[in-house]
Amino acid sequence: MKIMSKGVFITGTDTGVGKTVVSAAIIRAMIKKGVKAGAMKPIETGCIKTRGKGLIPSDGIFLKEMAGMDDPINLITPIRFEHPLAPMVASKIEKRPIEIKKIFDAYKLLSKEYDFMVIEGVGGLLVPIAKRQKAKGRKVYFVADLIKDLKLSVVVVARPTIGTINHTLLTVNYALREGINILGVIINFNNPPENSLAEKTNPEVLKELCPVPIIGMLPYIEDITKNNIENAALKHLEITGLF
Repeated sequence: MKIMSKGVFITGTDTGVGKTVVSAAIIRAMIKKGVKAGAMKPIETGCIKTRGKGLIPSDGIFLKEMAGMDDPINLITPIRFEHPLAPMVASKIEKRPIEIKKIFDAYKLLSKEYDFMVIEGVGGLLVPIAKRQKAKGRKVYFVADLIKDLKLSVVVVARPTIGTINHTLLTVNYALREGINILGVIINFNNPPENSLAEKTNPEVLKELCPVPIIGMLPYIEDITKNNIENAALKHLEITGLF
């Protein structure tokens, strides 16, 4: 299989929309199709603090397991903070500067080893990562800037519940205005379905109004296992356009 791109960046319309599960689903589906897929969660906040082992990035470890990677977690999640906040804020509170170069160095190493990289972002496009030291334009380095510097296309993860039309269209239109290529939107049922009218009608409205395709609706997965995620991804996501 010929790989047309080295990776995809998974962002969300908000925090808590299930980017990690969607990232895992794409990884498992690609592996099932014979693609050697690797994962990164370059920045993770809200890590578990332990004695002797430092900060444990649960999302990074989960993606590492889903991808079956033997690489050290310092490559998969090179930047970690304890406070569950935007990286710029957590960095200030914990008095540890963010070294963006660590992300690029890790990505460069991993992308040599894997055919395709799935990169999970932190929050949404305008989550602040760090203040720029020498700012000619923006004074803050956002997730959108990281995407552009990595030269990756994007998949947007959206929730199905009320408010998602506004959040999704804002995210997609901002990305397109910034020159970011969006491959599509995945509507993710990160929680048990409410069976509300909003959940029933939002997907069709988004298909009508969104300027990029809706490439899948991932159902709620109660038991998060490799097989369950893989089966759900193969059944409900259109991933062939990602590579």
